Amino acid sequence: MNHYIAVFFPASEGGYSVQFPDVPEAITQGRDLAEAMTMAQDALGVILADYARAGEVFPTPGGLRAAMAWAEKESAAGNGIDRAKEILYPLIAAPEIDETPVRVMVSFTRRDLSRIDEKARLAGLPRSKFLARAALGA
Repeated sequence: MNHYIAVFFPASEGGYSVQFPDVPEAITQGRDLAEAMTMAQDALGVILADYARAGEVFPTPGGLRAAMAWAEKESAAGNGIDRAKEILYPLIAAPEIDETPVRVMVSFTRRDLSRIDEKARLAGLPRSKFLARAALGA
């Protein structure tokens, strides 16, 4: 199981703004530390599930030094960060996402299958990936 470093920026209005340097799409906030932790786990799970649905490779988790350097750049911009409080760097566990292929049997008319195969070829995808993306709206 992978773990990603979250950066908990203390917000000047209270609570925390949370970002993941290695998963930039995962952004959230919480009114207090407990809520921010829960929201961080949810945000990471949602984004990694999106990666899995799109067939994208998960980002490689980086180290603490890289996260701290990233946070320093971000905090230099201000953005409502309470500089009197410490930035926190908890590890957040990535959820288990089962990506094991499963063989299924479906039936199409020959004409429909030919049309599906042609569209998959034009999209540069194998038939199964094309059908999965079409069904999931990806």
